[in-house]
Amino acid sequence: MFYFNPKHRTRKSPLPLLFLGSLSVFVLFYAFTANQKTVPVLPENAVRPHLVRWLVENPDSWPAQDPIFNPAAVKRIYERTDYRLLWFDNYSLSDTANDLLKQLTASSSGNPSSMVDYRYHLGYFDRTLRDTPQRLQMAAVLDVLLTDAFVSYAQDTQLDKIRPKNRPRRDITPVQNYDPGFRLVSFRPQRQSEPTPSGRLYFRGYDRRRAESTNNYRRYRQQYQIDRSRHYSNDAARGGTRSRFSTGRPPSRYGTLQHRQNSNNPNTTTEQAENSEGPYYPDNAPYGGDAVALRDQLVRLRDLAASGRWRPMPAGPAMTIGAKHPHVALLRDMLTLYGDFPSYYSYGERNRFDRRLHEAVLRFQSRHGLKPDGIVGRSTRKRLNFSPAARARIVEFNIRRRESLPNDLGSRFIQVNIPEYKLHYVENDRVRLSMNVVVGKKEHATPEITTRVSRVVFNPTWTVPRSILVKEILPKARANPAGMEKLGYRVVSGSGEHLPLTNGNLSAAGAGSYLMRQMGGEENILGRIKFEIPNKHDIYLHDTRARSLFSLTKRGYSHGCIRLEKPRHLAEALLSPEGHWDQWRIDQLTVGDETTEVNLTQRVKVYVTYWTAWVDGDGLLNFRPDIYDKDGLSANQF
Repeated sequence: MFYFNPKHRTRKSPLPLLFLGSLSVFVLFYAFTANQKTVPVLPENAVRPHLVRWLVENPDSWPAQDPIFNPAAVKRIYERTDYRLLWFDNYSLSDTANDLLKQLTASSSGNPSSMVDYRYHLGYFDRTLRDTPQRLQMAAVLDVLLTDAFVSYAQDTQLDKIRPKNRPRRDITPVQNYDPGFRLVSFRPQRQSEPTPSGRLYFRGYDRRRAESTNNYRRYRQQYQIDRSRHYSNDAARGGTRSRFSTGRPPSRYGTLQHRQNSNNPNTTTEQAENSEGPYYPDNAPYGGDAVALRDQLVRLRDLAASGRWRPMPAGPAMTIGAKHPHVALLRDMLTLYGDFPSYYSYGERNRFDRRLHEAVLRFQSRHGLKPDGIVGRSTRKRLNFSPAARARIVEFNIRRRESLPNDLGSRFIQVNIPEYKLHYVENDRVRLSMNVVVGKKEHATPEITTRVSRVVFNPTWTVPRSILVKEILPKARANPAGMEKLGYRVVSGSGEHLPLTNGNLSAAGAGSYLMRQMGGEENILGRIKFEIPNKHDIYLHDTRARSLFSLTKRGYSHGCIRLEKPRHLAEALLSPEGHWDQWRIDQLTVGDETTEVNLTQRVKVYVTYWTAWVDGDGLLNFRPDIYDKDGLSANQF
């Protein structure tokens, strides 16, 4: 120590400075190398226990303030990927994650408190991504919320409903006829080794390899002879009377479809119908629709109205899972009275919108025909505040409507419920097929009728009703006759001759001397299939080219006829008991432009109803808005 005492120091030495400098350089170098070797997140095998605990074992242990809005979908995704991090690459956010964040930010409203930004977790991402995640739990939470935001964005933009335009041909290898003989146009490639499971392969719980094996098992091998000369065609090039094909006689089998087509017309190739509906797998849900069950619900609603326990929910902000608000407690009480929220779930923080309350809201929204998004917004509040007394009055109307029909609706029947925008095909009190439908506008209301399906028409023609002809078709035909002819429109004379769209012919059609008809084919407004149901209103069930309407909640857009989401499935369900009918045969009849009629020997009853309240097969009381104002309650109208 004497060295540092100035009295004993006789000369200056550079050793202390060299020692301190070396020590500083060593410390800086160690800090730099330690920072370079810092691992932002732990290996994936350490992530798995956290994801399993949050998504499977104990969902209530979720540590983040932001909730998971799509727990079932997120759980399926991580199950398929063995609970690995999906949005990290080399211990940092992947390029895909950055692209997703950019897309979510572009879709946001710019207000962190808005419902869209809340569902996309943009506030959490903004707070978390300012620094690279350095802890395992933070990285795992970030990965789960990115997956949840991706699922929410896909649902909002309906990405899971996109269909490819070109679908692979399933049953027949197409051939072309050349002078030397038949030559294969394409062949089915050999099955390659199955790829490693990935998020894309198993996205949203959909196993593409399993679906492929199912389709291979269900492939239709039968090839029927379809003699087109037995069917009528409205094409101008084909004269003669039209004949009807009765399914009482099974089709003959003279050879394969490829040979027959090439022998009849060597210049044509095999056409395949593009069927976006997929194979028809019958459902097995109970039907319900009983007047006795409605009467029991009427008694319950009257008792609830007389008890005085029901209180409307005051105006307030939109609420969803994770929200904390005094109105959440009112929501719990209201859904408990309606039977959607079991009373034994009433423990816990009453003002917190938890997962069980979220499920109760989804159930309430499904029973009332609302979009099941779990958000208590304006529409859901309106349906919640519909009083028990008003509900009881609606049930009374619908009891009378149900009692106007036979007690036994039949062993096989079709019900189209107009306010529900649904068609149900029922066999032996089991719903075998359900689909969305488009019904008439308010000014072109679809009527309530009871009839039967008499005929199925493939590639139907459309004779334009006079009201539509004068107001809509004639102005378009005069403005663009070539375009309307390309869509298949023709003027039909009294003798049945098809005439071009000249000014004189259009004037005669406008005066009522001629008819206007659209030929069958891809552009036909009725689509590829029509189901004739005799009635005085001249309405029928048919396919449509406007497929986007079926994804809407309110589907009143037609002139009175009923447009079907899955007409091929309905045709298969109706024709299967008639004989040798399957999906393959139906697909072959819905190509080209030739019209084919198939008479039904077993005519199925059709009930077009207007039920704004009914009890389904699970015993749940369902309500729908009074779209045609037949109940007389303004609160139950759009």
